[in-house]
Amino acid sequence: MRALLLLSPLLAACAAPPGGGTSGCDGRIQLRNAAPIAVEQLYVSMAGPSDWGRDHLAPGTLPAGSTQSVMARPGINAVRVVFVNGRAAEMTGMDVCATPVLTVQPNGLQAGR
Repeated sequence: MRALLLLSPLLAACAAPPGGGTSGCDGRIQLRNAAPIAVEQLYVSMAGPSDWGRDHLAPGTLPAGSTQSVMARPGINAVRVVFVNGRAAEMTGMDVCATPVLTVQPNGLQAGR
């Protein structure tokens, strides 16, 4: 019985969801625009560049210096932002649950906590 109690935490860890565990993650991304220009479009897709899906900012924009919360699917995603001047920045491999803050910078995108 004692051995079973000692193994319980190990067994629980093995039962965790694959891919870093999305348990308790709702897919919320805090989008921060640190670029000097507004972001016109935001795409977050598990499929990546082959299927960006819907614009998460439509019908609005994210002005320079602003922050907005958006929802995505929990897990590993690709992200694309399009600025009002038409320039775009992309990032693949963003783990929405491990790094839920996405900062748009003048030279690209950075995921963090």
